[in-house]
Amino acid sequence: WRRKAQVHCIMAVRKLPNGKWEADVTVGFRLDGTRDRRREHHPTKAKAEKAEQRLLLLKEQNKGKSYGGILFEDFVNDYFWPQKKKLRSSTVRGYKRDLKLRLTPAFGKMPVGEITRYDIQQMIDGCATKKVATNARETLSTILRLALEMEVIDRNPAGYSYQYPDPTVLDPDHYGVWLQNFDEIKRVVEFVCEKHPNTQVARITVLGLCFGLRKGEVLGLDWEHVDLANRCIYIRQTYTEGEGPPQLTPPKTQKSVCTIPMLSLAYKYMSQWTRDAQSVVSTRTGRRLDPKAARDRVNAVFRKEKFDDDTAVPRITMFSMRHSFGTAAIDAGVEVAKVSAWMGHEDVTTTYNRYVKPRLEALANDASKIDRLMGF
Repeated sequence: WRRKAQVHCIMAVRKLPNGKWEADVTVGFRLDGTRDRRREHHPTKAKAEKAEQRLLLLKEQNKGKSYGGILFEDFVNDYFWPQKKKLRSSTVRGYKRDLKLRLTPAFGKMPVGEITRYDIQQMIDGCATKKVATNARETLSTILRLALEMEVIDRNPAGYSYQYPDPTVLDPDHYGVWLQNFDEIKRVVEFVCEKHPNTQVARITVLGLCFGLRKGEVLGLDWEHVDLANRCIYIRQTYTEGEGPPQLTPPKTQKSVCTIPMLSLAYKYMSQWTRDAQSVVSTRTGRRLDPKAARDRVNAVFRKEKFDDDTAVPRITMFSMRHSFGTAAIDAGVEVAKVSAWMGHEDVTTTYNRYVKPRLEALANDASKIDRLMGF
């Protein structure tokens, strides 16, 4: 038996024409039934023999099965996508973005079972912002969760805690400026509505800053869901980008299906708007405004115009409108649980993480002003 084992070891390690040594061991079988054959190249025979012993041990541990040996990109293409055919179009678009830009470059050629916490932290460290890193890790976690359910792996390393880029470092040119209180929101809303009355940008600004709606909820709002008599709006659908053209879908979460009260500032302008189309934010021909066109319209106003005192209008985006409302609500003393319900968050911790912490940091930045008031 030992002699046969020695012969096997010799056959599994061989010298290549380029001078390197190859360890070649079949450690088991993949999910599709093909052999999971591992080949490693090393500069010396001794290192190749060590690699062979390690692979033989892996074969023994797997007892002929090495499902974790399937490459990440193969698992995604062969198993993940076929089981995710009913995902929202916008979700598919987000997954594909994360896979293309972050996950496939980092893990594509790695066996699923060999992805470690260290590998994931390296991927996160390469992300520019916490939002980008969080999205990528959550997409990875969803993929590995399926691998765990299929018993391809015995744990999901993407479910652990990780260190993220500084969440306070946001690019205002991309994410937009977050207004801190309702005085700032009122100034912006009145400026836009007076200078651009009854326009697409005015409507987007009111719905974003006075209701805290998501971009898709702003563009998905129909006039039948606006109740001026009772001063409220009903969130029943969202209009988002995904695979193919934008489409109407149910709101992002179950709690997003809600009734939102109308602030007096919003009522002041919404009661003046004409109802010449099904959707509140529409084109001249009556079609629902496309998300890309909406971004372009907003950028055209908030990147170029100035207030009457010649100060620049904050570089607000459709993304930062919602976050500005949440931050201002916390600043006004509204209970976090109520803000969470208003904004349709699935979990109140989302509200804490996104709005309470930034507000505390903003107060910390004002410490010098407090010191001056106290005579220091």
